Amino acid sequence: MNAHGSDAQPADALRTATPRSTGISSQLRWSYLISSTIPLLLVGALLTGVLFQVQQRNAYNSQQAVADQLAGNISTFLLDLEQQLLRASRELVPGQPRDQLNAAASRVVLTSPDLRTLAVIDGTGEVVTSAGGELRDSRGEEAIPLDQALIRDAIDAGRGGRTTIEIGPDGQPFFQVVLPVRAQGSPRIVGALSAEISVARLNQILRRAGQDDGKVSYLVDSSGTLMLSSRSRSWSPPPDVGLLFQGRQTAAEYRGGNGQLMLGARAPISPIGAGSWSVVVEQPSSDFFVDVYRSLFLLAALVVLVGVMALTWALYQSRRIVDPVRSLTAGAQELAAGHLDHRIHVVAESDELSTLAGTFNRMAERLQSSLHEIEQQNERLRHGLELARDIQQGLLPSAPPWQTEMLSVYGRSLPANEVGGDFYTYLTLPGGRAAIAIGDVSGKGVAAALLMALTSSSLESQARAIDAPSALLYALNGELRQRLQANQMNAALLIAVYNPERATMTVANAGMVAPLIARRQPGGGVECCFVDVWGLPIGTPLDARYLDVEVPVAPGDTVLFLSDGIVEAHNERGELFGFERLEALVAALPVGLSVAEVVGRILDAVLGFVGKAEPHDDITIIATRPLVAAPADHAAAPHAQAVEAL
Repeated sequence: MNAHGSDAQPADALRTATPRSTGISSQLRWSYLISSTIPLLLVGALLTGVLFQVQQRNAYNSQQAVADQLAGNISTFLLDLEQQLLRASRELVPGQPRDQLNAAASRVVLTSPDLRTLAVIDGTGEVVTSAGGELRDSRGEEAIPLDQALIRDAIDAGRGGRTTIEIGPDGQPFFQVVLPVRAQGSPRIVGALSAEISVARLNQILRRAGQDDGKVSYLVDSSGTLMLSSRSRSWSPPPDVGLLFQGRQTAAEYRGGNGQLMLGARAPISPIGAGSWSVVVEQPSSDFFVDVYRSLFLLAALVVLVGVMALTWALYQSRRIVDPVRSLTAGAQELAAGHLDHRIHVVAESDELSTLAGTFNRMAERLQSSLHEIEQQNERLRHGLELARDIQQGLLPSAPPWQTEMLSVYGRSLPANEVGGDFYTYLTLPGGRAAIAIGDVSGKGVAAALLMALTSSSLESQARAIDAPSALLYALNGELRQRLQANQMNAALLIAVYNPERATMTVANAGMVAPLIARRQPGGGVECCFVDVWGLPIGTPLDARYLDVEVPVAPGDTVLFLSDGIVEAHNERGELFGFERLEALVAALPVGLSVAEVVGRILDAVLGFVGKAEPHDDITIIATRPLVAAPADHAAAPHAQAVEAL
């Protein structure tokens, strides 16, 4: 910003940079800051905070759903195992012939891949027969002692139970299940059945749930002691999962074994008792809280996954439809991933799943067809907007209708979208005068472009019949006010009339940024100042009052007319280009530049400041420079005059 003494310029007509801090421009800057930037930052912070809370809550819920699903699978396995042992107990009643018991026990062990050994115990606690220990005996390994507490509880109280998972002499983990044995046809308890169970099936269930990168599932007992895990290579057990056992809390964040912050969820395995097990599923918290958009995608994928798991669980017992369910799940995941060309294989069998698969295929076909139609419509709309942009740019004058030896002028308009609401025009007036008009219709897009064309045509039709710029604004306001208010829009407009005989420029303003004059100083350098002229935009419901401000302009003085898209241009950090940066830029330009070069330098600076940020508003700028001095007897007065049009 370049400011000189007050004696260098007329104080009533021009505002230099120093006193402008309390003027309208300063008020506008604070108004934009308070009404747009600050609320935008507050709303953004609020939305970010709310989104993070929702994301955290959904992450907890999704992790708990996985743990519940896994606990349900393990509970189902244990329930099926207990049912199998209960059915076997009908043939393994103590008191039967030993050979018969041995044969029945061996048959049960051989028919169940999950049983390692099976022991039948009578009412006194003595082992009547056992099966499955022949391989251990051949290796010389000691028999694993039975859990006497569970055996006594089964015989005395009729309650079954299971031990924690332990490591056998062969290095393989196992656990024991003890169930009461009742006499045939009687509720009387005559003994117990003790089975040594392999954890191979549990390992399969845990590893199936822990296939995702970073996710680990494991079993703990009622005290939180680790019993079995999916054993990821980079995973070590957490030192304490006590947070998951506090009150009703079953999901929490805690430090994992490697010091990384983990999100874990616990689900008890039924039947729930003093010695019940729990399954824990944990995953690094960073996998959930990468960023808002990725989190939304992960949450959506998690919902789909939970839905698929719920569907799979609901149909788990129906073995004949496992394959169709998997096919349906895979197809649904492909469609959810956006592969609309994927089709689910429909089984010839006419059932509900086949109908659902056919519905998915029809939905995919319709979505694919709709997407193709939308793309075609968008292409037609894009072509139409490009044509409208070319037409709109063609409406803007490329050269003035007067001799450039009198007044050199150059303008550029860059719409924020395909079409915009900014415009400018050049007119020749009686008496050898030249008129320049620049306008900005509120809003952007097609609506603003249509009202821009209406305003521009009305301006050209009224300009040659009305002498003063302010009177022209009054006339345009009366003609366009009703139409603009009907669309809840307005049009900012500035009109400047250059009189070469008086070497003055008369300006009237209706809501535009005030013109900026760059004057050459006798001692070298350039002084920048804004013309103090203002007024309400055309179409506002308030009564508008417009003034004509006459400013002297000498040959070599550069007058800039611009829309607010320049001073309100935002960069990626949300900073405004602003008036100060504009004044400093204009003051630093070389003196010998043409008006086209001045416009080019300013646009390059604004676009370089904006960078990759989205365009905030249409950008329009016009640079003018008188090239002919006024005759001596028609020299302008040293002070500008402000006159209200009648």
